[in-house]
Amino acid sequence: MRKAILTLMIVVGALAARAYDYPYLAFETASGEVTTVAVESLALSFSGGNLVATDSEGTHTFALTDLKRMCFTTSSTSVTDATLAADGEVEVYNIAGVALGRFAGIDDARRSLPSGIYLIKTNRGTQKIAVR
Repeated sequence: MRKAILTLMIVVGALAARAYDYPYLAFETASGEVTTVAVESLALSFSGGNLVATDSEGTHTFALTDLKRMCFTTSSTSVTDATLAADGEVEVYNIAGVALGRFAGIDDARRSLPSGIYLIKTNRGTQKIAVR
């Protein structure tokens, strides 16, 4: 049953997101580890409770019970909230590029900021986030 639901999610997600616009598929595990694979020549299969993703660079196996989410991305070094939080201090900018301050982590910034769209900068990169 879980396999059928995951397969349906992949198909619907690809159609809704127009996956051909995104060169990578990112997999995030429950521990926060993110792995990206190239969409070109990507083959997905299921074996013994695992999702097996094979691209031109190799094969990656993910336990279905450990897979938190997967999404299409434009970057092979996809940054998630989990990896931003691990970096420690973050700088926050509004959408116009005005610096709003430094925070101890992504969670601190989310709690302190009013609703809106922000740019979060760490030593690993920059990401756009929405605070609701």
